[in-house]
Amino acid sequence: MKRIITLFFILAVIPGFSQELLSTKLFYQTTTPHATYERYEYYLGGQKLLEEQLLLVYDQSGDLLKSRSTLGTVKKELLPTQSAYPLLFINDQWSAVFADTLLAGATHSVRYLSLDGSVLLERDLTAHFIDTTVNVRVFSPDPLTPYNLTYGGVYTDLNDANGGVLDSLTIIDTLTVDKVADTTFLRNDFIEIVDFDPPYFLPSTSPQDWTGGRSAPEFEQVMCVYHVTALSRYLHTLGYSNIMTYTIQADAQALNGQDNSMFNFGYSPPRLYFGEGGVDDAEDADVIIHEFGHAISHGAAPGTNLGMQRRSFDESFGDYLAERYGRRIGVTSTRVFDWDGNNEFWNGRSVSYDGVKNYNQLIFSSIYQHTDIMSSAMLEFSANPNVGGSVADEIILEGVHSLMPNQSFRQIAQNFIWADSLLYNGAHYNAITSAFGSPKNILATNSIAPSPTERNGVFIMHTPDGKVLRTEEGEEAVITLFNWSGQLLWSKTSLGQLPLPEGTQGVLQVQYKSGDQHTIKTN
Repeated sequence: MKRIITLFFILAVIPGFSQELLSTKLFYQTTTPHATYERYEYYLGGQKLLEEQLLLVYDQSGDLLKSRSTLGTVKKELLPTQSAYPLLFINDQWSAVFADTLLAGATHSVRYLSLDGSVLLERDLTAHFIDTTVNVRVFSPDPLTPYNLTYGGVYTDLNDANGGVLDSLTIIDTLTVDKVADTTFLRNDFIEIVDFDPPYFLPSTSPQDWTGGRSAPEFEQVMCVYHVTALSRYLHTLGYSNIMTYTIQADAQALNGQDNSMFNFGYSPPRLYFGEGGVDDAEDADVIIHEFGHAISHGAAPGTNLGMQRRSFDESFGDYLAERYGRRIGVTSTRVFDWDGNNEFWNGRSVSYDGVKNYNQLIFSSIYQHTDIMSSAMLEFSANPNVGGSVADEIILEGVHSLMPNQSFRQIAQNFIWADSLLYNGAHYNAITSAFGSPKNILATNSIAPSPTERNGVFIMHTPDGKVLRTEEGEEAVITLFNWSGQLLWSKTSLGQLPLPEGTQGVLQVQYKSGDQHTIKTN
């Protein structure tokens, strides 16, 4: 067991915050083919403001494209003048705390405690869900959906005993793995099979067993390597090779046989766990891709999977990746986990819009409750013939790099609009607003006001009357246009929507009174 205990004692909090005491420290940087994303932690007089982040995005020339912060005006006004120990914003006030972090086996959590030892907040830092999950002879992606079959009758798990039927539903394919001397390992640049959690099955080093039936433990191990490798190679073709900077470790038989799977970033490198309860999770590519999706999200925007809707999006994102993975190989479904779920063990999850849910009316009591409204919107966007699946994947991946703690579904959808502006000059604005708009109303003009701690971002809308620059509604911003040589062309003010003159080309700079700055290019 590895236990890390950091004690912070509460001192008197003196009101009257001074901006001079606030500083930032870079803790993470990643690049995409289109931008560099720098993430900073906040410090007050040298003490960390827990769970707060500043995001700065630069273009390929090093010019600032946008800044985004969780530390809004309200939070800043409530900051004390000094504190000898870290602060956490909870229950609408800053509290000095001590943090207790636990990393033991599959467990990775942190608790923030008050001076008297009472728990103020507890975070489960693993990303998983009840048997979701995400869970060379392989199922591609599972034994049912490619053949339009449903679970039941002869098409059941039978505790790995139904090999005669299910083995006929596999495919034989090739897989590139490492070989050292005369030993071949189930590992490559993307993934490595490691036995770090019970029940204990040593990673196979016998390639002759990798084309055997699904009843052998090697089958699940091969499934993990095969499908994580395939998705990783696809990310590389899109230009996102930097999103995963390590070889992830996976245990295909883990969690003491529970019907569960998870991603745990507490280890270096991070780990994937796949349980064997019910249907073995690693027999279903949806489970594998979903859990790997948590790793992708963490690689793009570490430390941001906080808050109900932000965590719910992480589940939706994994579901989206799983279904898109199937569609790229010609297999379409309205649900994820078609083999691992949707049976007597659990119900799986929908990625199809039910025609009823309205984001403005949703109450989130679970991170899994409304994943379908977000995953179905992303899939609708990717299925739009004016967009295309790979373009949608690229826009969504770029938008994921802008994720922040406690973002809502609406703010995340606005990330995608901004990403489209960055990558394609806003060419897919109508497709995004169609997929995320009515009747889902994730994006809607009459929507609930965004959180005061975070800005919506800046993007260009394409309307029948021409292009419109959209900024923070109701807040004055100075809009300046420069030509490609850096010459100032004009400067205007806006309170939310600024129609752009016909033929507007160059670099638009948006400056708010708060100091937040965004830059967007248009031609």
